[in-house]
Amino acid sequence: MKKSVFVHYLIIAVILFASCNKSAEITDDESLIFNYHRGSGWVGLDENLKITADSTYYSISHDLAGISYQTSFKTSKEQWEQLTKTFRFSTFTKIKDESCGYIYDSPIVRFSVTINDETYSFYNGYCDKYYKQMEDFFDTILEQANTLNKNK
Repeated sequence: MKKSVFVHYLIIAVILFASCNKSAEITDDESLIFNYHRGSGWVGLDENLKITADSTYYSISHDLAGISYQTSFKTSKEQWEQLTKTFRFSTFTKIKDESCGYIYDSPIVRFSVTINDETYSFYNGYCDKYYKQMEDFFDTILEQANTLNKNK
């Protein structure tokens, strides 16, 4: 009788564990999309960067500066490898939205990742300890956006 109860508990534990670890596994590069967005209301800033294994899309418009620019190109193998080697899904999903003490109507930054048609995102998570654990990943994306902004 005791052995039977133990086996039932063990089966339930395995089922629960398997269902908890099911969320958004990266099955291949084609199912992975990295997005960066920066925007600010009163200055009219709207900047977007979308990176997939195949292509990179960048756009920026800034009403006060009179800028409107967009471009797309093939994602380089080096760029993709740098992003994927520094990306940690389990850490990314722990990052919380934060105001981080910025002044009113400062730029709002949103990072998101889409895996197998499920999107995970956060706003202004710079102060979060999990953001700091993935700084190499975020720096790579921000560096790409800054380079494209300067090349416009």
